Amino acid sequence: MTEKEKTMKADISSSAELVEAFSTSSISEIYPGPVVLTDLRETLKTQGHLFVVRGDLAYSNEYNGHALTPKLWVYENMVASARIQNAMRDHPDSAFFDGVGPSGLEALHFHARRNKRKSVVVVAQEFHLPPHLASWNDLEIIQAGEPLEWGYVRKQAEMLRSRTDLIFLNQALYAAKAMMSVGNRVVRELETLGVRPDASVWCMASGSCLYGIGGKIAKRFQTTETLLAEYADASAMDANLNLANPNAVRTFARGKLLEYFGRTPPTTLVSKDNLRYFPLHPVLPNRYLLQLWKHTGETGISRVLRVAPEAALRVHERLRVAGFDWTHTTSLALAPAIQLAEEGKNVVAMVYG
Repeated sequence: MTEKEKTMKADISSSAELVEAFSTSSISEIYPGPVVLTDLRETLKTQGHLFVVRGDLAYSNEYNGHALTPKLWVYENMVASARIQNAMRDHPDSAFFDGVGPSGLEALHFHARRNKRKSVVVVAQEFHLPPHLASWNDLEIIQAGEPLEWGYVRKQAEMLRSRTDLIFLNQALYAAKAMMSVGNRVVRELETLGVRPDASVWCMASGSCLYGIGGKIAKRFQTTETLLAEYADASAMDANLNLANPNAVRTFARGKLLEYFGRTPPTTLVSKDNLRYFPLHPVLPNRYLLQLWKHTGETGISRVLRVAPEAALRVHERLRVAGFDWTHTTSLALAPAIQLAEEGKNVVAMVYG
């Protein structure tokens, strides 16, 4: 086993920590700040309700950056956790560090600045850096030298092995827990509205919204389906996986974890079209989720829906015409969500930015 593989294996958390990090019972607090739900039924003329959680309005009164994103909630709550507060007390000069995509980068940087910290981030090899980042002199960006999730995780392990000036926020493990107070808030709003959702539809990278909000909805409304929307041309889940079979789930998770630890990088390339939905994982799911699934045999996902690129693009244009300039990732989730609402289902989904 190489030193990189040893470091990655050592960083995988204990089963108890994994279960606690993604358990919907671990957080009972209700997020106290603004959380807006918008019903698109009248706008899109659907038969059922389509409530979207307005992640694009998170911190909208305070944040004037380039990416309004639900990750602002995630990093707020991670920074406020005892784990990070203790690390900040013990390491007053250390920078905040994490592996991020475009929205995570903006959110981490915002909260680092609020706490008078520098930011150090690892981004995927395929990440095209926006020009405005060049002016952020309190941000250090390290780009992975190898492809996709495989290279991204290895570069993070390398940084943690070689640097002692970093406070690792680790959204891949802790983001779902950080989002659960928002999930409790969404549940309360749905109860106030008298709406029992038939389904919630999410995309998945860290799993913060899928587990942090979708998991809370499923726990409160036990007949609600939790649906995962994936881009049909770049899916991290097996199309033939029986999600109801714990042995099949464990076998799938073991196989994907072996791909992370293998010495050969993935050969799948992210096309220009795929990049619209990046950094959703195109080959390998979040390794902490894989470790969790390997342990429990349960994903918490009712069904995986593969969305054709042309369907997501049609929804993106339909929303733009209706006055909502939302991300392509949002359109990816809303394509099946709209279809379900047109069938008369009550649906919840996320605006990712």
